[in-house]
Amino acid sequence: MSEAEFPMKKIILLCVVFLAARGFAADGVSVFQSGLQAFQTNGADALLHIWYSSDEDAEKVAHIRRGLTNVTQSLGAVVDTQVFAPRNLGRHVQRLYGVIYFEKRPLWIRAEYYSIAGRGGFLSLEYSLQADDILPLTWANPNE
Repeated sequence: MSEAEFPMKKIILLCVVFLAARGFAADGVSVFQSGLQAFQTNGADALLHIWYSSDEDAEKVAHIRRGLTNVTQSLGAVVDTQVFAPRNLGRHVQRLYGVIYFEKRPLWIRAEYYSIAGRGGFLSLEYSLQADDILPLTWANPNE
């Protein structure tokens, strides 16, 4: 084997290991984004239908629905949604941040997504009209 072949094999091996490791990480971004887009199109019930199993999480869903309705009823129509800066909290948990832009003001959202053994779902969902309540403290105080 030549010296040129050996480094190339190392690079290929590193790429394979990296891609395999990424495959084990939780990836709730697409589910999170789908829920936000569903909210924009069809309201809170559509978001909740995508994010939660109605059979297993009926009480949690009802509580979130009431809260979202109370917070958003006076904000006007949804103009846009955005997902940004997902953070992996280990291999199986991901913290997701998003915003729903209404006519009057944005609604900030933070969720934790858990995925293991081919199954995934949201562990928590928090929302607020105040970005500082949702975004990490390091984002709220960039000069520190």
